[in-house]
Amino acid sequence: MPRRESTPPSAPTAADLAPVDWFEALPAATLALDADGRLRRLNAAARTLLGSEGAAPGTPAAEVLGLDADAASRLAQGWDERQSFELRRDVPDGARWIAVTPARLADGSRLLSLVWRDAERAVEAERDELRALQDVAVSVGRLGRWERDLKTGRGFWDRRVFAMRGLDGEGEAPPMEEAERAIVAADHEGFVGSIRQTLQRPGHHRYRYHARTPAGQLRSLLCECVVLPDEQGRASRAVGFLVDDTLAWSLAHSHDSTMSQIAMAADMTGIALWRHDLCDDRVHYNPRAAQVLGLPLEPRGLPAAQLRELVHPQDLPRLDAQRQAVLASDEPVDTELRYRRPDGEVWRSMLVRRAVERDGQGRPVAFIGVAMDVTERVDESRRVAELGRRFELATRAAGIGYWSVEPPQVTWNEQLRAIHGLGPQDPAPSWAEWLQRFVHPGDRERIDRRFEQWRRSGQRQSDVLVRIVRTDGEVRELSVRAGFDGPAGDTMFGIVLDLTDRRRAETALHQASERAMLAARGAGVGTWELDVRDGSAIWDEQMWRLRGLPPRATPPTIDERLGYVHPADRDTMQLHLLEPLHPDSEPDLEFRVVWPDGTVRWIAERSTVLPGPDGQPRRRIGVEWDITDRRAADAARQERAIALRESQAKSRFLSRMSHELRTPLNAVLGFTELLLADCGPDAAETTRRRHLQAVRGAGQQLLALVDDVLDLASLEGGEMRVAAERVALRALVEQTLELVEPLRAGRGVAVVAGPIEGVALADTVRLRQVLQNLLTNAIKYNRDGGSVELQARRRDGKVLLSVADTGRGMSRQQLCHLFEPFNRLGLEREGIPGTGIGLVIVKSLVERMGGSVAVRSTPGVGTVVELSLPDGAASPAPAPAEPRPPRQLPAVTPGVPSAVVLYVEDNPVNALIISELVARRPDLRLVVAEDGVSGVRFAAELRPALILLDMQLPDIDGHEVLRRLRAQPATVATPVVALSANAMPEEIERALAAGMVDYWTKPLDFRAFMEALSAMFGPPPA
Repeated sequence: MPRRESTPPSAPTAADLAPVDWFEALPAATLALDADGRLRRLNAAARTLLGSEGAAPGTPAAEVLGLDADAASRLAQGWDERQSFELRRDVPDGARWIAVTPARLADGSRLLSLVWRDAERAVEAERDELRALQDVAVSVGRLGRWERDLKTGRGFWDRRVFAMRGLDGEGEAPPMEEAERAIVAADHEGFVGSIRQTLQRPGHHRYRYHARTPAGQLRSLLCECVVLPDEQGRASRAVGFLVDDTLAWSLAHSHDSTMSQIAMAADMTGIALWRHDLCDDRVHYNPRAAQVLGLPLEPRGLPAAQLRELVHPQDLPRLDAQRQAVLASDEPVDTELRYRRPDGEVWRSMLVRRAVERDGQGRPVAFIGVAMDVTERVDESRRVAELGRRFELATRAAGIGYWSVEPPQVTWNEQLRAIHGLGPQDPAPSWAEWLQRFVHPGDRERIDRRFEQWRRSGQRQSDVLVRIVRTDGEVRELSVRAGFDGPAGDTMFGIVLDLTDRRRAETALHQASERAMLAARGAGVGTWELDVRDGSAIWDEQMWRLRGLPPRATPPTIDERLGYVHPADRDTMQLHLLEPLHPDSEPDLEFRVVWPDGTVRWIAERSTVLPGPDGQPRRRIGVEWDITDRRAADAARQERAIALRESQAKSRFLSRMSHELRTPLNAVLGFTELLLADCGPDAAETTRRRHLQAVRGAGQQLLALVDDVLDLASLEGGEMRVAAERVALRALVEQTLELVEPLRAGRGVAVVAGPIEGVALADTVRLRQVLQNLLTNAIKYNRDGGSVELQARRRDGKVLLSVADTGRGMSRQQLCHLFEPFNRLGLEREGIPGTGIGLVIVKSLVERMGGSVAVRSTPGVGTVVELSLPDGAASPAPAPAEPRPPRQLPAVTPGVPSAVVLYVEDNPVNALIISELVARRPDLRLVVAEDGVSGVRFAAELRPALILLDMQLPDIDGHEVLRRLRAQPATVATPVVALSANAMPEEIERALAAGMVDYWTKPLDFRAFMEALSAMFGPPPA
C-alpha cells in the first residue's frame, strides 16, 4: 500500500484570529434577558427551537416564548426557583412544549436555557393513553392484579381484587388462610390442595374456583399466575391476574346443565357419542368412545378413513349399507359392527345408531350417532332382541328417565312419566307432590331426610334407591342419581333407572342358584375356589366326602391335596395346583383319589379362571364329582366293544374255516356217494362198496366234528341265538328217540321212557340237540345189553329231565374234567367214535336256555345226567315263533325241451360234482361260470331256469352277484339258490333275507338236491 504523505498545517491568518461570538455559538437554546425580564438577545439555537428569526430587544420574555396567560404566570413565578419547569407554548410553529431553566447573573440580568420537550411529552401522552385504556380494559374485563411473597406469605391485592372478594381497599392482601375461607365448600378441598402444590413449582399456572362474598354473592374466578424462582431455582414470588367471569359462567349455566345431563346419561349407559363432519371428513367423539376403541382424544377429531380401517373387513358392507340407508330415509338406522383396537387384535362389537344432519337446503352435512359396546353379550344370540331394546331405550332415554328443576319449572321426560304411570300430557309434579303422591310410604321419610342432608352437604351428586307406587298401584324400585350444576344448587337434574325387572331377575337368579346348589349337593357335586395369587382355597363339605374324609373348617394345603391323589395322577394334579395359569394346566381333569381305607375312586373336575377388577386372572373356581361308576361303565363298554370285535373276527374266521373245511369234505363225500351209486350188486364190488362206506363214514364223522366245533365257537362267542318257547317234553322225547333208534338197535341197548311230565321254557331245536347228544353218549358208552332210562318231572318252578344209563360210569377225577373241550377222559383209545366236545355243547346250550346240568356217576354202575330248565307252564313266555315253511323251488313250465341250470362256482371239484348229478337229468343242461361277473353275463345271455350261486367268489361275492342279477330285466325273477360251504347261521339268514330262494350247504345232500330238482323240473324222463 503506498505511503501517504502528511501536509503540515498552515499558519493562522488574520481572519482566523478574529474575535468569536460565543453566545451565538452556544449549542443550547439560550435567551439573555434584562433584570425586568425583557429580551436582550437570543442565539441561533433558540431561534431554531422557537421557529422564528428572532424578536426585537426589549420584548417581554413571555411574548418571545409565545406563552399564554397561565404559562406567562408560571414563568414569572419560576424566575428565582433555579429549577427547571415546563411550559406549553401557544404558537402554531416550533416547539410546543419547552423546559425552561432560569439563571440570575451578578448584574441582575437573567439567562433562560430552553430544551425541546415535545418528544417526551408525546411519549408521556401515549403512556397516559395506554394507562387509561388499561384502566378501561381492567374495568370492563373485571381484571385484578395480585402478588404474594411465597417465603413470608405477605401479598398485594389491587382494589379490583378486593372488589371481587366484596371488600374495599388496595394494598396488602389478607393471609392465605383467611382468603381461602371464602372459597365455597364444593371447591375448597380441591382448590386448596391444587394452589398449594402449584405455588411450589415455578412456571405459569391457571386454575378456577368459586368464592362467596361477605354479602353472600357467588363469584366465579379464573386465576392466571406466574411463580418466579429465586437464585436457587426455588419458588420465591407469585404474581398474577384474577378474572371475574361470573357473568360468563352464569350465561353458560343452562348449556352446561343440559350437557351434564347428556354426559351423565352417556356415562350411566356406557354410550359413545360421535359426529362425522362430511365437509372435512373427520369424526369427533366423546371420551367414552375413545375409551372403548382405545383412541386418543383429538380436538380436531380423526379422519374417517382412519376409523374405517378399524372396522372388521366382513362388516364393511354392513357399514356402507347403513350409510346409504340413512341418506335415503333420514331415519336412524342401527347396525352391529366389529372394531379393532389399535393396541391389539381384540375386536370390540359395537351396536351403532346413525342419523343424518342436513343444512337449510336439505343437503347432508354430517352423520351423528351413538354407539354401545356389546362385546360381552354379542355371543348370546338369544338376547339380541333384548340388547336392541336396551339400546333403543338408552339412545332415546327410553328406559332411563330424567328430570330437571329450574325454578319454577319442573321437567320430566316421557320415559319418567311412563315409569310413574303418567300420560304425556300430565303435568310433572313438584318435589313435594312427588314425595307425597308417588314415593312408597315406607320410604317417604327416609327419602325426604336424605334429600335435605344432601342439599346441606354441598355434594354435587347423590345416589339413592327408592320405591314408588305407580298410578295403577304397582310398586316399582328405582335408582335415582341427582346432581346440581353449581354451588348455589338453583338448578337440579337427575337420572332415573327402573330396577324392578333387574331385581326380579336377581331374585330369580338367586333362587335358581339355591336350587342349583341343592341339586349339586343332591348329585354329590363338590365346589371349590382357588386364589391364584396366594394359593388360598375354599372347599365345601362335599369336596371332603369325595375323598372319604370328614369335612373340616379349614381347606387342605396343596401338599395335602396332592397326598389324596393317586400316585399315578399326582404329576398332572401338581401342575394344576401349583401353576393354575400354566398353558398346560387343564381346566377339565379326571383323576383318581385314594380314600383312607384304600378305596380308589375316580373324580372328574371342571374349572375356569375368573378375572379380577383389573382384568387379570384372580380366581379359579371349579366343581368335582365322583365318576367311578361311569369309568367302570366305560371300561365295561370298551370290554364289550373289544369282545364284539373279537367275536366278529372269530365269526369271520369260523365262516372262513367252515368254507375251507366243508369244501374238501364236499369233494370227499360227493365223489364217495357217486362211486357208491356206480357199484354193482356182484361180489366183486362188495369190497369196494365196504371201502367206500368206510370213507363216507369217516367223512361224515369229520363233518360232525366240524359242525360241533362251529356250534361250540358260536356258543362261546355269543353268536348263537337261543329262543325261549314252551316245549312239551313228551313229544320232544319221542322225536329224539326216533333219531337215535339206529344207534340203539346196533348196540342192543334198551331205552325206557319213564314218567315224562311238564313243559320246559327252552329252544325246541337246541333242546332236541342236547337230548340227542345225551342219549347218544348213554348208548355209545353203555355195555352190551344195557339200558337207558328217561324221566321228566316238575319241582320248585323247574322242570328236571334226566338220562340214566347202566354204562361203565366215571370216577370223581373224570367228573372234574367232564366238560373240558376235546377231553374224552381216556376213551379215545377204545375205538368209540366221538369228538370230546358234545357235553361241552350240552352244558353251554342248557345254560343259554337258563338252565343247568348236573352229573352223578358211579364207576361200574352207570351215570345220571340231569337237566334243570325253567318251567314253561309256571312262567309265561312269548309265543313260539311261527315255523319257517320249507322252501320249495318254483316249478318251471312243462314241455320245455332242455332247461338251463347256471352254476356260478370257481372251484372245479365242486363244479364237477354238480355236473355229475345234473348229468343224471338229460332234460337239464348245466353251464358253469368261474366268477361272479361271468355268471351275471351268462345269466343275461342264457336266461337260465335256475341259478346255483357260490357265495365266495374270486372277484365279487354272492350278494353282489344277486344284486346285479336283480338289477337287469332278464334275470330279475330268476330263482337263485345259494350253494356254499359257509354253514354259519347268520350267513344263511343274511342270504335268505337278500332274496335267495334257498341256501344249500356243502357237503351237498345228494338226495335232497335231486328231490329239489324233481320238484322244480318234474321227474326225470324215463
